[in-house]
Amino acid sequence: MIAAVLPLSLAACGSSPEADNAAAATSNSSGNYLAQIGQLNEKERNGVLFRAISDAGRACQGVTRSIAGPALQGNPSWVATCEDGTPWVVSINDKGVATVSAVQGSAPKAG
Repeated sequence: MIAAVLPLSLAACGSSPEADNAAAATSNSSGNYLAQIGQLNEKERNGVLFRAISDAGRACQGVTRSIAGPALQGNPSWVATCEDGTPWVVSINDKGVATVSAVQGSAPKAG
């Protein structure tokens, strides 16, 4: 299953760390991104979320854990914690567009 999701290469749109960044999936022709992400185990999902965070220009060396978050604008979200402890909220719509933002009340670590 991971081979089917790895093509969810997410490319960053914008590079401002202060503003929400959106990333678009580029090579999955099926269009059912949410169903595919929902079938992943945590380690596989962490890989997808890391790619979204990294492609959005955020500092993250790897995602160590992720948990489901509240829906944002009708789209599912996950709180992904990077190796340095920085949490990011990643929301992905069914077209494969990811929005990455800092968790309120936490400051991204420098690096």
